[in-house]
Amino acid sequence: MDNKEFIEKARKKIKDGLSVDDLIRKLIAFSDSLEKGENTIFEQLNDLYFLYYPEAADKLKERDRFINILRESCDRKSISQKMNIPAESMGFDLDDEEIQLLSLSINELSNISDLRKVVNDRLNSVIMKNYPNLNAVLGSEIAARIIYLAGSSYSLMLMPSSKIQVLGAEKAMFAARKKKATPKYGVIYNHELMLSLPDKLKGRMAKVIAAYTSLAVKTDVISKEDKSGKIMEKMLKDINKVRKGNGT
Repeated sequence: MDNKEFIEKARKKIKDGLSVDDLIRKLIAFSDSLEKGENTIFEQLNDLYFLYYPEAADKLKERDRFINILRESCDRKSISQKMNIPAESMGFDLDDEEIQLLSLSINELSNISDLRKVVNDRLNSVIMKNYPNLNAVLGSEIAARIIYLAGSSYSLMLMPSSKIQVLGAEKAMFAARKKKATPKYGVIYNHELMLSLPDKLKGRMAKVIAAYTSLAVKTDVISKEDKSGKIMEKMLKDINKVRKGNGT
């Protein structure tokens, strides 16, 4: 085998080793980086705007509202009219150049926010197309996150449901060693079915969701058929049993 043929075979082996799971992991990492940067920039800009116009900044502590209100213009006169508050402020008077810098920075923050939404929308589309059963059980956001935590859909498929149940709870597990109490759930905690339950039922609900996560990912990886309707029908019956355990 000459060098050219060896290189071609090596390249093919590398290419064949890549999958949609690699794309999902990269998109998750990219989205997390964007969100981290967005939060850091927002905190700094909010502090800077508080110096300039504290009366408005105090009412703009939520990131998306901060961006939406200040995106077009951030001078006191414009914002006072938008928010129906006095334009006179006890804040520090910035020069026009500084206000322009502040406005430019807010627009850049807005661009980062828009980019993160585009990345997340694409991530959701990839999950819905390639993992319809997992998407039905978990929702696209948690499905993508749990594949990311597992390393791949194949690794997730091989995991027992008990391990799937606590994926994402590594820090809690480390802290629980001193208390000798094992965490009952990881990223599954963010599932919409978990949020409305009393704490005493969340462990049982997490067990049900993890079991059907295992079934869903096996169906997606092995048969590659969309059986989400049947899976969700069975899952909802078990969910109702959990809820009835609380008399609801």
